[in-house]
Amino acid sequence: MFPSPVASDEVTAVMPAVVELIRSVSEKARTKVIQPETLLLEELALDSLDMVRVVMLMEDRLGVCIDLDEVADMRSVADVARSFARESRSAA
Repeated sequence: MFPSPVASDEVTAVMPAVVELIRSVSEKARTKVIQPETLLLEELALDSLDMVRVVMLMEDRLGVCIDLDEVADMRSVADVARSFARESRSAA
């Protein structure tokens, strides 16, 4: 099953929260300008454990549940934001 598309305004709405949580788990991310196209591993040095922490924090904040299998496919900050926007919409 393919995930449903997410509108760009939905992604934009969750970006500040995603950036804040990424910065909370990654010291390197605190000094970077983070854009939607910023790469998680290559630019922010987020490994899989860091990403699981981001997902868990986001789940607590938004009250959604993200399939941890999705984490492996997240390459950019926008990918993370899209997942959370999609799950937030589904939870509503």
